[in-house]
Amino acid sequence: MKVRRLLYFWILFLGHAQTWKHQIRKFYLEHFRSLGRFIYTTTGVISIAILILEFGFYYPEEWKPIVRLAVYSMVRFFLIYEIIGFLFCNSPWDYLKAHKLEFIIVLLLLVENFYEEDIILFLKQFHLTGGDATLIFLSTNQILFIFANLAHFFRLSRFYDAKNINPSFVFVGSFATIILFGTIFLHFPKATYKQIPTIDLVFTTVSATCVTGLSTISIADSFTLTGKIIILFLIQIGGLGLMTLTSFFSMFLAGQASVTDKLLLKDLLSEEAIGKVKGLLKQIAYQTIFIELIGAVLLYISFPKSYPMSEFNKIFFAIFHSISAFCNAGFSLLPAGLADPSFMQTESFLSTIMLLIVLGGLGFPVLSQIHRRLTHPKDVYFRWSVTSKLVFITTLVLLLIGTLAYYVLEKELTLKSLSTADRIFHSLFYSVTTRTAGFNTLDLAKMGIPVTFFSLFLMWVGASPISTGGGIKTTTLAISVFNIINQIRGKSDLEVYHRSIAPSTIHRAGATIVLSLFVIFTAIFGLVVFESFSFLDISYEVVSAFGTVGLTRGITPYLSVYSKGILCIVMFVGRVGILTLLVALSKKAISFSYKYPVEYVVVG
Repeated sequence: MKVRRLLYFWILFLGHAQTWKHQIRKFYLEHFRSLGRFIYTTTGVISIAILILEFGFYYPEEWKPIVRLAVYSMVRFFLIYEIIGFLFCNSPWDYLKAHKLEFIIVLLLLVENFYEEDIILFLKQFHLTGGDATLIFLSTNQILFIFANLAHFFRLSRFYDAKNINPSFVFVGSFATIILFGTIFLHFPKATYKQIPTIDLVFTTVSATCVTGLSTISIADSFTLTGKIIILFLIQIGGLGLMTLTSFFSMFLAGQASVTDKLLLKDLLSEEAIGKVKGLLKQIAYQTIFIELIGAVLLYISFPKSYPMSEFNKIFFAIFHSISAFCNAGFSLLPAGLADPSFMQTESFLSTIMLLIVLGGLGFPVLSQIHRRLTHPKDVYFRWSVTSKLVFITTLVLLLIGTLAYYVLEKELTLKSLSTADRIFHSLFYSVTTRTAGFNTLDLAKMGIPVTFFSLFLMWVGASPISTGGGIKTTTLAISVFNIINQIRGKSDLEVYHRSIAPSTIHRAGATIVLSLFVIFTAIFGLVVFESFSFLDISYEVVSAFGTVGLTRGITPYLSVYSKGILCIVMFVGRVGILTLLVALSKKAISFSYKYPVEYVVVG
């Protein structure tokens, strides 16, 4: 009898508890949730302002306690807000699925709060002062808080959810937006050691965003740690593309993606089917993180022992060069680049750089197929796409031709003082880096005219489609060559690897080549008008900018303001693609059901 009575009271208590919870939840939703969201958004804006203040500007010492109090208060509010949201949700599991990012951030913030002193002591091991360690700790809180706000922003808004939006315009506009904000950030007092002309900051921003690597100033000597971090973010965003990052953030971390979103991404990623977009987007993000992380570890391990550098700087150096290499940017924190004797003689370090460049230049669809093949080696349904086959063959042929050409043509010039094994290694390195990467281990100004002229072709071709590199792309060259052979043989249909190539692909390849040559010749003419350098050096500079390579024969710092402006435009066009840019700026033609009679025009 007592057991039944206890059970009865327990059920009654649970029923009342559920009723109370329902009433409290109703009261919270009606009176406090909207206010909480408003405060949440406001604190997010304040957090961004504080982060910019701390890293971008110098402010009075007496402000620091106020700033720290504000940061800690906002973090505490975030924790309380998320916990209340979890307690008053309908389904805890569904809430966690929809708020993955916030859940991860809450865990990280709790770990930080419980182990704050241990974390600061750990950071001090890297020769950071207590103030620096505290600043890093507070900044981490702010960054996490900003990411949480972004998750809410993506969940509550549909800022690019429009049926008639032009994917090319979105792609081009995203790069222009990043360049604008990057230029503003590099103007912050804490970003540079000295006053730098605006044109040079704009040039650096465009070069970093378009992953080129050309620079009119020394990155190592001109920018502080803040400035270098800004450049690193620009490289990462420019390599992957802003829309790819924001779409991944929206789709996987904010827990939403409409059909319109996927259609837009399908066009942005040049994917055939809408069902493959989510998988490809996930592969791009995860592959990038994994490859860059492994690359940073390998670069750290192979760091030259003879080069003096603190532990913290070594870690940052490895991360910076891993991202720069994978994104095919070519930016280096060394004043002399990788031509520094300590690094030039460290083959393990340079080999890692080459591997990262090649992986970044293959293109994400190809990397996805490689990943699938390695993880499912016995999959009988697996088939290499025509794109992957063309990328593999064209890349291999260009690498071999480039290595052989450099070895033969420079044997008695820049390679003269090296052994046979070193000659082959540095010839391979130059062949790899000429394909949009921009690192150099030898003095390019001392290269002979033949190999300099041949390099124009390698830089013009560039990397592969949907990659971190520029140029006309390997598949464009391959399709054009096959089409020429097809015309010579008198065949009407282009067939490659037992597949018929779509006429639109052939037309796009031809248009890309013609337009690229038009841009290059126009830019060369512009520089010839304003500069007195040799024609070959100017041509090398322009083609390097168009292919987003970043190699130079030493004339970049001495260019006039007009020439720097021209190269900025060329780098931008080379990264987004001239055809993509024109499609973004032009009005879509109206299709009609009728056709005019066919007329054959004499060409060739």
